Parts: sequence; structure tokens; C-alpha cells
Amino acid sequence: MKKILLIVAALFVGMQAQAQLVADGGYFHGFENGNTTYSSPSLDGLFLGARYNVDLDNWMEGLSFVPGLNFSALRGKVMVANMVLPKTTVREIAVNLPLHIKYRYEFMSNFAVYGFAGPTLQLGLLNNIVDKNDNATLRYNMYKENKLGAAPRTPFNLYLGLGAGVEVSERIQVNVGFDFGLLNLTTGQNYKLHRNVLKIGIGYIF
Repeated sequence: MKKILLIVAALFVGMQAQAQLVADGGYFHGFENGNTTYSSPSLDGLFLGARYNVDLDNWMEGLSFVPGLNFSALRGKVMVANMVLPKTTVREIAVNLPLHIKYRYEFMSNFAVYGFAGPTLQLGLLNNIVDKNDNATLRYNMYKENKLGAAPRTPFNLYLGLGAGVEVSERIQVNVGFDFGLLNLTTGQNYKLHRNVLKIGIGYIF
């Protein structure tokens, strides 16, 4: 047992020695589609977090595993029965766990391009409808309440994404990616609701 623990500890230390911390953030654009009564056809917001770039050069030069953690905040339109409500908005906060495989190709000492792909796990912390159509402002928690003729949402989602970027001076990264939502976000029977996300990000390598 001691030998196994020593091997695991050695592997962890080795991964830490080859890992780079990257602080990143950027722009999110989400859009939903499905046959449910309520959806958000256009969502815009920001994400902020960090990720580790763990080299896998012993398998293939330029290959790495990139786990991360970030928080996203989105705000957007509300569509009910194919009609956008002008005075009603949705506000969402979520935590995201991307688990990507990245391949980096260095053109010169201070410039490289890379591509990445993999899943992202998402847990929604808040999904509120803010209704200002009446004199009083009304708020609904769509993870718990059955409002606007729609069943409550599930806070869990799984994305499968891919993207590409550039790295300058081994410090600055700029990338763009697209995530396809795989899980049904509504709990209503015989209804479907999926979300896809476009991301534009910038990162700083420590």
C-alpha cells in the first residue's frame, strides 16, 4: 500500500512540475432551441476562472490535458410560445468544469497555434426570470417553480466542444470555441430544450 501511495504521490508531483496555471475569462453567447413553452433564444454574458495545462509530451509532443474551473453570468431574452417578451429577462449564474485535450504547434519561439476539444460539465446556481410587465417587478426561480407555462429546469448540463486559439510570447492566449449542449434542460414530459454556447476567451499563463 505504501508503494502505491508513493507512486501516486510521485505522479502528482511530476504532473505539477509540468503544469502551467492559466487565468482566463471572456465572452459567452448562448442560444436555446426546443419545443418547450419557455426558452432563451439569446443569452450574453461573461465567464471568469482558471485552468491547468498539464503536458503530455511523453505521449505526443504538443499534447496536453487542460482541466479548468470557471463561473459564468448570463443575461438574455425570454421567449414564451414563440413570442419574445420585451420587459422580461432571464439571469443565470453557473459553475463550469471544462476537461479538454489540447494540441499545440509552435511556429516560432514566441508564437504558437493550438486546437482543443472535450466535454464541459455545468451546474447552474441561479436561473431567475425577472418580469417587469406589471407595476411590480416579479422574480421566478426556474429551477424550482413552474411559471410561464413551463416545467422547472434542471441545473445540470453537459457540453461537448471544440475550438482553436493562438499563443503569444508563451504568456497570452486568445481563443474561440463552440460547445454543443447534450442534455435536456427541461423536466417537462415530452418536451426538449437544448443550449449551445459560443465562447471567445483570453488567458494569461503564469
